[in-house]
Amino acid sequence: MTLAPFAALGVDVGTTNTKVALAVLGDAVREERTLTVPTPRSGEALQAVVLGAIREVAVDSPYPVAALGVASMGETGSLIGPDGEPRGDLLRWADGDGATADRLVAAAGAQALYGATGVPAPDKSPLTHWLRLAADDDPRLADARWLGVDALIVSALTGEAVTDHTLAARTMAYRLPAAGHPLAAGFDADLLGLAGLTPDRFPRVALPGEAAGTLTEHASAALGLPARLPVVVAGHDHAVGAWAAGAREPGDAADSVGTAEALLRIAGDAGRRDCDDVGRDTGRDISLDEARRAGMSLARGVEGRHLTLLAGNPTAGALVEWAFAELIPGADRRDVLQQARTLADGPLDAFLLPYLRGRQSPAPDASASLRLVQLGERPTADPAATLTAVLTGLALQLAWMDAVQTQLAGPRRPELAVLGGPGAANDAWWRLKQRLVPGILRRADVAEPVATGAALLAAHRVAGLTTSLPLRSADSVASAGDPALLDAFVGAATPDRKVPA
Repeated sequence: MTLAPFAALGVDVGTTNTKVALAVLGDAVREERTLTVPTPRSGEALQAVVLGAIREVAVDSPYPVAALGVASMGETGSLIGPDGEPRGDLLRWADGDGATADRLVAAAGAQALYGATGVPAPDKSPLTHWLRLAADDDPRLADARWLGVDALIVSALTGEAVTDHTLAARTMAYRLPAAGHPLAAGFDADLLGLAGLTPDRFPRVALPGEAAGTLTEHASAALGLPARLPVVVAGHDHAVGAWAAGAREPGDAADSVGTAEALLRIAGDAGRRDCDDVGRDTGRDISLDEARRAGMSLARGVEGRHLTLLAGNPTAGALVEWAFAELIPGADRRDVLQQARTLADGPLDAFLLPYLRGRQSPAPDASASLRLVQLGERPTADPAATLTAVLTGLALQLAWMDAVQTQLAGPRRPELAVLGGPGAANDAWWRLKQRLVPGILRRADVAEPVATGAALLAAHRVAGLTTSLPLRSADSVASAGDPALLDAFVGAATPDRKVPA
């Protein structure tokens, strides 16, 4: 059966940039048009910029637009007044406060909090932001609600504040269900109570298959889109990109790179069973304690069917930008990248421990820092060699996260989907991942896989698109990785402790 082509719009609100894509869908997925704009600092500016970008991308669509999906980074959001207007700058995940997070953990207990939420990094959470602002007597809290950036955009489009479970799971205020149990229909009153909050301060949670709402008449007229166009919260950016790239069943995995890098593994819900700190059977097939100590998050995937295990490096694309600015300032970017691509096929004489702001996983360490480890006799002096050492460190960090995920969740399938962004567009980085990460890497062949994935997921939910084909991709040759180099990397990263690689 041939599906008649139609179009869908997708939004990806990122830390550094926000992307909007117009996708043409039918028997395949085609990225018709994309637009990238810097993510503003304030909530009000973000709404204006995103709506303007949607209008620009949607104009003269070759086919009717059937749905609009919104994906976003986790944790970042805005305080909203009773009038629905954002108050001040966004509260960003990267601006977390460790001291306040310690208070939150002390109130509940680290193991109990992780068992309830699956989130190992409370410093980034909205609850931590709220407690910090309350301690400072910030006047913005008066009568305020919290909206993640996804709900901030959805409210501007539909007039309703709605999020989804994958983004709710990032807040530390949403309870992770046990295997075989349904997703929670809203935020958890007990978890919110740790910060003195109640569920009415947070948005409604749309479950898989539900639309957030439809375009208001005002938004329809302003954007030039059909009246009552369905709007869907696609979800957490990494989870949306993984689904779009075909990582949907146990054993599948996807590597998503932007400012940060995330490795998402789809895990089955059956198998070994654990109990949480109050003795309730969680029914999960991953040891909660081992996952927590590895600094990895647990959640459900966008379809709500399977558990996901997420490992992250908060400064991946950001580290590459830092390297150009601080390590090789003034170097010709294109020339350095071309030379690094050649070096990526040769002997690897050095790597940089890629910890610009500590290490999130697999062995969490807030004090972890940048350090060049020299392996060969040739000094790492010229710009291309310096960049190659940076990219080698990033590729080895990914290989380490992948190895520890395998210990926790079992073997993954040989294919690893790699989602666009700087990690795929940078050919030297791509080549080093091919060499150092075991398996067959598939690079999604679209410019904006998360934004296009949000469009695809929105169409899937409201327009009945049933194709199981992922985004187009290009395969690499199979690789066994480099176990010896990985051992050297893990040893350098964890000199004072024994951490399995």
